[in-house]
Amino acid sequence: MGVVESTMQVSRRELLSLAAVSAGVLALPAGSVQAKPRKLKNGIDISWLPDLENAGGKFYTPAGKQIDPILLMKQAGICVGRIRVWVNPTADGATLTKAIKLAKRLKARGMEICIDFHFSDTWADPSHQAIPKSWSASSIEQLKLDVHTYVTDTLRQFVAARVTPQWVQLGNEIANGFLWPLGKIDSEASVQWNNFVGLWTAAVSALRATAPQAKAILHLDCGGDLNKSRWWLGQAKKYGLSDYDIIGLSYYSQWQGPLSNLQSVLTEIARSTSKQVLIAETAYPWTTRTFGADVIDINRAGLAGMPMTPAGQSAYITKLTDMLRSLPSNRGLGLWWWEGLSHQVRSVGGNLVWNGGMDNSLLVNSAGQGLPGLQTLGN
Repeated sequence: MGVVESTMQVSRRELLSLAAVSAGVLALPAGSVQAKPRKLKNGIDISWLPDLENAGGKFYTPAGKQIDPILLMKQAGICVGRIRVWVNPTADGATLTKAIKLAKRLKARGMEICIDFHFSDTWADPSHQAIPKSWSASSIEQLKLDVHTYVTDTLRQFVAARVTPQWVQLGNEIANGFLWPLGKIDSEASVQWNNFVGLWTAAVSALRATAPQAKAILHLDCGGDLNKSRWWLGQAKKYGLSDYDIIGLSYYSQWQGPLSNLQSVLTEIARSTSKQVLIAETAYPWTTRTFGADVIDINRAGLAGMPMTPAGQSAYITKLTDMLRSLPSNRGLGLWWWEGLSHQVRSVGGNLVWNGGMDNSLLVNSAGQGLPGLQTLGN
């Protein structure tokens, strides 16, 4: 962190004082300005918030006063809330109704909105990309129409509700393609890539027409895999996939290894593309306690020099944001935490009534109070 040079003439004594500040010896003199790191568009996925609140979950300030969780995020300096949307959930999952209500809460607090289209009736991830039951599973041309119509109709409802998103993620973790089997990618076969690019084009063209100010995010799950990232980007270029604004990466240490792996991928993206880069999903434990059904495995997630403590989690966030800020031409956009608020909820009798499986890596503790990592992410 440096000192911004004043345009006014200063004395030798003042210059020596400024030098001492830079060395960390003295505090800044009154009226001087200290350079700050570039602000990132950091955010949290809040998709489970309605389920948690319906189960009775609450959030509190350090003084024990109840607080709206969106305000808790806002006060910490978080800029973006991400919300997933499923096409036709069989249960009360990630419905469009929930998403619009959440988007309204974000807008009311002056925060930005990201809509995460899963293009499925349920979870979409590297191992699951099922075509919605009401869409074509046999005709690629009809499936393109289904995608275009769905993105258009869905975004129109956000626009009509006056919560047009600033960010739109067209598919969730789609390095292996999406809308399987027609849009699956597991080789260099031209039919696979042509299908995938055609489906992507259908989605992004609907976005450009319906919410033209929103940024299109291409979300890949290979944030720790340099070889796959390099191969994927090369194939995408070969088949003309270029209409997107941001490359979003998932990075979780338990699956994708040390931070050096992530750094290699970030460097490759900066070298081979002109796109901005977002760490669209990540999480890291703040405790070694087990809560039951834990998604983040404390036996596999640990990184050297980053203990699974509140301070260690905060250091993890600092390291990732430093990586993003170091990318050339300000290409590093932001860091989004996966489900940073979804703490367990127990009934008065102690029975577990809500559990998202992320308690050991949240940005709040078990009482719903912000951890140091929440402030680190916001600042």
